[in-house]
Amino acid sequence: MPVTLRQLRYFQALVEHGSFSRAAESVHVSQPALSLQIRELETSLGGRLVERESRGFLLTPLGRDAHEQTLRILDETLLLETMGKRFEEGPLRVAVGIVSTLAPYLVPGILERLQTSSPRVELDVLEAPGQELVSGLLAGRLDAAIVSLPLGILELPERELFEDCFLLAGRTERLAAIRRALGDELRPADLARADIGPLLTLGNGHCFADQVLGASLMWRMQEVHRGTESLATLSRLVASGAGLALLPETAALCEHAASPGLRFLRFSAPQPSRRIGLAHRVAAHGQLWIDLLSEAAAGAGRDLVRRANETICAGPSTSRSRSVTRAKRVSAK
Repeated sequence: MPVTLRQLRYFQALVEHGSFSRAAESVHVSQPALSLQIRELETSLGGRLVERESRGFLLTPLGRDAHEQTLRILDETLLLETMGKRFEEGPLRVAVGIVSTLAPYLVPGILERLQTSSPRVELDVLEAPGQELVSGLLAGRLDAAIVSLPLGILELPERELFEDCFLLAGRTERLAAIRRALGDELRPADLARADIGPLLTLGNGHCFADQVLGASLMWRMQEVHRGTESLATLSRLVASGAGLALLPETAALCEHAASPGLRFLRFSAPQPSRRIGLAHRVAAHGQLWIDLLSEAAAGAGRDLVRRANETICAGPSTSRSRSVTRAKRVSAK
């Protein structure tokens, strides 16, 4: 019995929604009809794909392998079905997810660079936490996503775009006290041991918050306050004197303009950072829009980093004279 695309689509719906009833609803058939197609697919493949349990089901080893192959087949099928329409309609529309701690700052630069691309690439942007974007890629709702790397998922090829360093953000007086206490060579471990007040960061579910805590592993945990849902809110709290925060360099210029009381210090090498990259579905491999989007995102990210470095935050110095000059600059702002 040959495998059909209907069976594969029903199987993908089952894995995505986690239950036979929700899967059947998503593909607009009855639950018995969906179950029948899954059983026929199992017969064609020569083994069980799912094991039913009281609260749902589990994929068998064959089921996991079959699901990986199913994603590839459905990706290629979607590409084939839409290929002619895309060429006829002109601009290529791409669904792209961007991690929420990067999207507000990176999107304008990407769109500016894509305006002159050939062929024209237009984006439908989804801003969300990284894990939600990965789920969207695997389920076929997104064509690509700009996230922190590495993901390490076989079905999602990755390409690195740029490095986004973390800066210490605080009010002028707090940062000046840190300079006096710790000197010019600033390291996350030194901050963790110093009595400098609370560290503010994003709430649970944000990979950036986990990255910050990883960089500040020795910070007194009772002084780590999690809860905000955006870097904008976090920056306003820090600018008001509520504590310190680590902010990505890509956000520094925008948040500095929005919060006049916000100042930054750069860490000594090796600086804590995150690697920003582009992940996409296998079906997009080799397509021109992937190269265009990668170049636009990498250029926009590097430009944000360069402007932040030149405008608001000097690097650490080993000379006393440069340290004094920088301290005066911070105080005068």
